[in-house]
Amino acid sequence: MDKLNACKNCGYNFTGKFCNLCGEKIYTEKDKSIKHIVGEGFHFLTHFEGNFFNTLKAIFTRPGKLSLDYCNGVRKKYFKPLSFFLMLVILYLLFPVFEGLNMKLEFHKIHNVYGRYAANEVDNILKERNISELQLAESFRNSGEKVSKFLLFIVIPFMALFSWLLGLKKKYYDHFIFSVEASSFFILCGFLLLPFIISIISLVTGYRHENEGRTSIAILLIFLIYLILAAKRFFNFKWWYSILYAILFTFVFIVFLEYIYKLILFLIAIRLA
Repeated sequence: MDKLNACKNCGYNFTGKFCNLCGEKIYTEKDKSIKHIVGEGFHFLTHFEGNFFNTLKAIFTRPGKLSLDYCNGVRKKYFKPLSFFLMLVILYLLFPVFEGLNMKLEFHKIHNVYGRYAANEVDNILKERNISELQLAESFRNSGEKVSKFLLFIVIPFMALFSWLLGLKKKYYDHFIFSVEASSFFILCGFLLLPFIISIISLVTGYRHENEGRTSIAILLIFLIYLILAAKRFFNFKWWYSILYAILFTFVFIVFLEYIYKLILFLIAIRLA
């Protein structure tokens, strides 16, 4: 009869090397060696690198394949979609070349929909706290960076619901995964890759790119094309419906980010500032 082991994490009695309740491993003297620690680190790096580049390759070369494989149970070779999305969000917030997902306080005040409300809120807070607008803007920037990392997650379930209404042939879970892939591509292309390319071109040529309007149009066109190809592969729509789906998805996605997301971000960040 195998020896019973008491799990040091949850106290459960089990046989074997791993706890049947929480998954904690029994560590021996061999596991505490420097060789084992280095081996674990090497395994993590190679495993992380392989999954990460497999995910990038799928996203850029075969739009929709990541979602299709993941929903069909092919997951081992890919980065977890939500983890990948969160990593991209954090990278963007660390290197924000373009304003957009985490605007400065001054841009909220001139927003074409809720700008007047935002300006009144700022004036009221300045009077209540007796501080300068510069101090409030700095405090708002700090709180906004923290909030926006997690607030962007609300985009995914909303877009998944909208996608489900357009393509009822799949379950909500499938639309959720597809929305994660679409959102990941939008951030990866629009806020990381394209700004990086523009920065390199500016560095080499000395030309300073300051027209974010043209860049935004380019991002939307790339995103639209990506969605057409992804929807065709993932949902197996006809081409005309893939195009219609992509246009509607892009429109609602941008409207949600521009008006709902930014308003919620302002309301939370200004109270935490």
